[in-house]
Amino acid sequence: MKRLLAIVKKSSLEGKLLLLVFSTLFVVLVGVGHLVFNGSNSYLVSQKEESLEDLTRALAIVAPATAKGSDTELLERWSQNIRETQPDLEYLVISDKSGRTLYADSKHLRTKHNCSLGTAWWTTARKILGYGHIDPSNIYTVSVPVKLTDGRRVTFTAGYNMQRLNTYVESAQNRTILGISLGLIVGTILSLLIGRAISDTLKKLEKGADAISKGDLEFRLSDLPYVELDRLSQSFNCMVETLNSSYSKLTEQANKDPLTGLYNHRHFQERLASEVSRANRYAHVLSLLMIDIDFFKNFNDAYGHPAGDAALVNLAEILRAKIRDTDIPARYGGEEFAVILPETDVHDAELIAERIRKAVEVNGLIEDRKDRAPLTVSIGIATYPIHCIDNVSLIETADSALYKSKSQGRNKVSIYDSELQEDVPKDNYKLCVLLQAHDLPTIEALSSAVDAKLGLPLGHSKSVGKLASVTARKLGFSAADCAGIYLAALLRDLGQISIPDWILHKESTLSSEEMAMLKEHSALGHAIIQKAPRMSAMLPAILHHHERYDGTGYPSGLSGEDIPLPARILAAADAYQSMMCERPHRPAKSENEAREELIKNSGTQFDPKVVEAMLSVISKRQSSSKNKNHKAA
Repeated sequence: MKRLLAIVKKSSLEGKLLLLVFSTLFVVLVGVGHLVFNGSNSYLVSQKEESLEDLTRALAIVAPATAKGSDTELLERWSQNIRETQPDLEYLVISDKSGRTLYADSKHLRTKHNCSLGTAWWTTARKILGYGHIDPSNIYTVSVPVKLTDGRRVTFTAGYNMQRLNTYVESAQNRTILGISLGLIVGTILSLLIGRAISDTLKKLEKGADAISKGDLEFRLSDLPYVELDRLSQSFNCMVETLNSSYSKLTEQANKDPLTGLYNHRHFQERLASEVSRANRYAHVLSLLMIDIDFFKNFNDAYGHPAGDAALVNLAEILRAKIRDTDIPARYGGEEFAVILPETDVHDAELIAERIRKAVEVNGLIEDRKDRAPLTVSIGIATYPIHCIDNVSLIETADSALYKSKSQGRNKVSIYDSELQEDVPKDNYKLCVLLQAHDLPTIEALSSAVDAKLGLPLGHSKSVGKLASVTARKLGFSAADCAGIYLAALLRDLGQISIPDWILHKESTLSSEEMAMLKEHSALGHAIIQKAPRMSAMLPAILHHHERYDGTGYPSGLSGEDIPLPARILAAADAYQSMMCERPHRPAKSENEAREELIKNSGTQFDPKVVEAMLSVISKRQSSSKNKNHKAA
């Protein structure tokens, strides 16, 4: 019993429901069946016995009373008529008061002693009637005292066969058992259906609770059976709806700046990372505006923080009005704001930024302008992947552009001005697409591996490429051609992977044989890159970047204008950057010393017009670097 109770405790709710319903149904059906069976049996037997007693009295009174005790012939006819009309009558016995048999008759007489008189009824009558053929348990005996016409008192005894009644009762019993069995089967099926319906509903509730615990507040219950369960599902859905609404409000509050209603710094960082990832996945561009209110600290000091808060709120309203629904404005911190512009190139971003700047300039950020100077904003723009490689560098480049607006007098919009894009702002987007088409990250990784093999500092080839690209733009090359020169710079020394390390890192002077092997790297790189059809435009620059303007270079000994101009640019940029790197056979030169070497070798090793353009680029870069350091200080 204990084991059974333990099993029941461990069973599922569905199993317990089934057990409860089945047990209850079983007890009810067995009890009802027992009552019906006993009641019907008792009623049938009592009714039959009463009817037989009444019949016997009638027979005893009507028939034998008309005959004398010795008139056996009359009794025979009477007995035969009774047996023909009463099929259940087994025997008739008339006995006197002393118990002697006066007359006996039966269906099963084996002799002709039906008229034997004067013998004891239970001995002689038994032999005469062939009572051995009759099951005593099936015989119902009725004895009635009768007074004959001659004055004698006799006892009229009739034995009735109850087999038919017992068969009927047994049949009724079987029908009752069958009914109970069918009731149990139907009840079991119903209990299974009811238990399963309740269990399925509870499982749906369990599934809903599990989904909610995992953060799925969109889950709803539906199609539940029964009115009560449907009400339960409605209450459950109402609870989830309330929870979802509360969660949405809390999430909104957690993501929004309480003063301006814009997204806060944390949510801005999350959305920017997500948008940069999406832009990278679908090869889209993405721009970022960094906006700062000019002289806001002075404004706060002069008019108080309530006025400053009002200005921040007004700027937030202008941002909402001037950007698109798909753009994402945020309060970056203090008086600085940011706007993420998905699928927006640098030129469209500039239009949006100008729209914001002009709206602030015209309308101002304060309500009462009579005694207060109107506020203005400075805006910086950067675009992924033109100006940066990830979301962190996108913020840095946009912030650099904002600094540029501040340094140039404020109330301005500035686009990030990288070395690669210097003087070519209109072609930035096309240039980026071209670089991406050649799988720039892979090429840059390959160039870094070559730099490491040659013992050059990390990013050396990138520096050569940037200087060559900007110089090419200075000389009138298109953005696409500048991109090709940048890639050629990254791959210019690819052939050196075939040169033995002991030659590359030899500190003493190379022998003629070793020098000949080293000079083969241009042709080797040309042969490798030639297998990539999309890079065919870079081949001349890669093959001839070691040619000298005076014709003493390699591998072809070309001179002057016969050397492809991209190769001449690449030669000067490579030499300038390499002079500032320490090598096994010489120390690194300073930037000024490298400049002097370019001037010194102009017209012999380098093309004079290339040197002139490159020196201009270098000077501008140095001047910009000094200004930034001065401002930072």
